[in-house]
Amino acid sequence: MSFRMQTLNEEEEYSWTHNDSIDRRTGRDIMIAVDHGPKSKHAFDWALRHFCCAGDIVHLVHSVSSLKNNIVYQASQTLMEKLSVQALKVSRVKIVTRIVEGDAGKAICKEAEKVKPIAVVMGTRGRSLMQSVLQGSVSEYCFHNCKAAPVIIVPGIVEAREESVVSLDKK
Repeated sequence: MSFRMQTLNEEEEYSWTHNDSIDRRTGRDIMIAVDHGPKSKHAFDWALRHFCCAGDIVHLVHSVSSLKNNIVYQASQTLMEKLSVQALKVSRVKIVTRIVEGDAGKAICKEAEKVKPIAVVMGTRGRSLMQSVLQGSVSEYCFHNCKAAPVIIVPGIVEAREESVVSLDKK
């Protein structure tokens, strides 16, 4: 194995941020699992702001218990349309939407195996460990069973950091 090391003079300053050989790859497949809840919306917004870049392909996945229920299916379509429009405006990404039938955790992992994204982004309700064990947790299931890297967005972290910065400015 050979390594190439760059040598610099003492007067030269090296900048990691201006290295032309390192370029952020675009056109990545990123899956975002969404539902109708505010925690899911928070994770979606976070992914668009901090994770996705122009040229990426965002796969929005929403799981429903039955595709035969027209009311549920139409509500899901409306959700996907709204999120798609927002993603196009905010991040200039290509959007692929999927409404899948079945248990949410299993359906998300199954879609991840088909799509092979670099990551599966999802929110979590922030339940305690005991509540997650007793009631089940989609994010917990995906964390342990998904073949792609799970990115689980915990609620309230961004808001807490913004509040602490504001409170420091007021002093």
